[in-house]
Amino acid sequence: MRETEIKSIIDESTYNKVLKAFNWDSVTEQTNHYYTDENGILSNQHITFRIRAIGDTAKIQVKHHRNKDSALQICDETELPIDSIPETLDKETAKKAAGFDVGTLHRMGSAHTRRHTLKHDNSELCLDKTEYFDTVDYEVELEYEDKMSADLLMKLTSLGVAFNKSCVGKFARFLAEYEKNKN
Repeated sequence: MRETEIKSIIDESTYNKVLKAFNWDSVTEQTNHYYTDENGILSNQHITFRIRAIGDTAKIQVKHHRNKDSALQICDETELPIDSIPETLDKETAKKAAGFDVGTLHRMGSAHTRRHTLKHDNSELCLDKTEYFDTVDYEVELEYEDKMSADLLMKLTSLGVAFNKSCVGKFARFLAEYEKNKN
């Protein structure tokens, strides 16, 4: 599956404005458990490997990022169901999910996200509050297939959301904090 979206990191004040401005279709609690390989293959190829848990359901998700340094994010994404959240993911399962041999993967930690979602004009607006280590951050994502909703984009812009610069993804933000906290 190909995912196309624009993202913006926002402050808490803008988050609260966006939160109040829409009638959300759903609110989801999810936890992303991030994994890495010993040789840095995933990082070098801009691949995020995670297990996303929502309620009692967990899926391995592998995202291959096609562009960097842009508010526009294009990713190829694959998913596989999984029964548990292991500390170590064996190399056969990792290969099946990634599509190539990455060896054994090790869990780095997790990030918990409260996601508000709204669907409008073939677009999906997601408003996220994410907590990991001692950090809380806020993000707006506008996902779409062919054309994004101009209505949503104009409303978000009027609320102070800017999509005009590069946006560091959740995993990159998590990784920065992981590096600070691993010792």
